[in-house]
Amino acid sequence: MRGRCPVCGKSYEIRAVSELPAFPFCSPRCRLVDLGRWIDGTYVIPGPEIPSAPEPGPSSPGQDDEGE
Repeated sequence: MRGRCPVCGKSYEIRAVSELPAFPFCSPRCRLVDLGRWIDGTYVIPGPEIPSAPEPGPSSPGQDDEGE
């Protein structure tokens, strides 16, 4: 099986996945770099947009909540 590390781009050729413990990465270092990118938000999975809450506007005159 031939592959390329998704982090550093290094090519590798293995007969079985067990030959490369960090598969599909070439090393444990590249595996941790990838994890760090997920944790810090560099990688994201797109999803539906979350609607933003409407911004509160100034209250109209005569509609104070002060209990007159």
